[in-house]
Amino acid sequence: MNSNSQHDPDSKSASHIAFRRVAIIGAGLSGIVSAVHLLRIGIDVTVFERAEDLGGAWNYSPLPDRDPPFPNVRPPAPDWTRLERLRAEGLSAEEAASYFAPPGPIYANMKSRGSKTATRTSLLNWPEGSGDPLDHGEVLQYLQDIARTYYVEDMIRFRTRMEEVSKTEGDTENWAFDAVVVATGRYSVPRVPDVPGLSDWKGKFPDRVIHAKQYRTPTRFGGKRVLIIGAFISAIEITRELTRSGATVYQSANTTRVGFRDQNENAIKVAMAAKFVTFAHVEDSTVPQQLDGDSPIPGQVILEDGQVLGTIYHVIIATGYLTTFPFLGPILEQPFTPLDEADDRVVTTADGRNVHNLHEDIFYIPDPTLAFIGVTHFANTFSLYDFQAQVLAVVFASRVRLSPEAAMKATQSRRKMRVLPGTLLNSIFLLNDIVIRKFLEWVNRDLVANGFKSLSGPDQDWWNAFKKEREGARPLLGLLQDNSLS
Repeated sequence: MNSNSQHDPDSKSASHIAFRRVAIIGAGLSGIVSAVHLLRIGIDVTVFERAEDLGGAWNYSPLPDRDPPFPNVRPPAPDWTRLERLRAEGLSAEEAASYFAPPGPIYANMKSRGSKTATRTSLLNWPEGSGDPLDHGEVLQYLQDIARTYYVEDMIRFRTRMEEVSKTEGDTENWAFDAVVVATGRYSVPRVPDVPGLSDWKGKFPDRVIHAKQYRTPTRFGGKRVLIIGAFISAIEITRELTRSGATVYQSANTTRVGFRDQNENAIKVAMAAKFVTFAHVEDSTVPQQLDGDSPIPGQVILEDGQVLGTIYHVIIATGYLTTFPFLGPILEQPFTPLDEADDRVVTTADGRNVHNLHEDIFYIPDPTLAFIGVTHFANTFSLYDFQAQVLAVVFASRVRLSPEAAMKATQSRRKMRVLPGTLLNSIFLLNDIVIRKFLEWVNRDLVANGFKSLSGPDQDWWNAFKKEREGARPLLGLLQDNSLS
């Protein structure tokens, strides 16, 4: 990307927009709402999407993604030529397409989280008669309807992978834009912990050890003893589905400040797995074992409290994803830099979960011609990402000023100081309404002063529904919410 931005902060008409052409990377929820709000304010957009369809993570595929590395604990270095090498070695067209745009994490029975009223954007209401909660197919159709209604489909270049975003020209096909919006989401690269013996189990019993991204239906797990590692959303949802299908589920995780695992009363809560042991008669085998469906994995799991689990048939790793932006280059993405050594330029570090140096989780502080939508974690994503995109649009149109860089850095430092161990810098703990009110106070001050119409925010139905949702979460999230607001 070449940056040609011409800032005109005192502009009051669409004919004097500071950023005229903006690239958006990703055509999921974040990318679609960003495109709509930028187009509505008069900015040209081009959306780059590596898949064949829009919808991002909400696109369901009955075929799961390939196995991730075991372990996989830091963002991988980009290798843009690997696909070409694999194709030269005989990779089929179908396999190449799956490698180029891997299937997402949606499983067959996945529903939306939160009420239908709170889980929507300002751009379109849910169709009459839609579910509550919503089926993933309804959510995908909703995103497609938004894109069609606001003519975003015409702006998307499908089957196009972003390989580099920079201030200088590269060697491949180049596009010049005034600004770039990263809207690639958080659910692409599985995070697999480095537990002793886990990679050995995966190598010997490959179909019995999977990441949650590869889970699709509970059918094969019914009546079996399953170990799920993790304590957050995917672990909770998959555990609930498996116990309802008759599986005996051991849910293993580190102790956290919040009892997320208590949401599954039928699961057996155990300590974090410390070691996976293979029985001696298969220990030295280098050939993957073809286990009978009625045979458990020939080994044991030793937990951190010394308890030993045996007769385990399946292991599901539900430890989340690595947040990675491989097209940003080695200055912004530093997979070998420890989390506590993040400087004032880096975006991701070795932990692969926190995203640094973003003002309000949107604007890259050293250079706001780079922005992100969809980074904020632990939120009602539809309402928040939609409103973040509205803020992005009025800033990119120079109707609203960003604070000076020093002030944005100071805000970021204060936010980092409040991060509790085990939580993420970008988490807001279901405080969408508080965050949106703060945004409104900021942007409307400038909009009104510059003669523009103020943003209204979500409608009253949303405020009422979300208030009920947030208050319902207080018993679980109160400590985290109070700390975030302090």
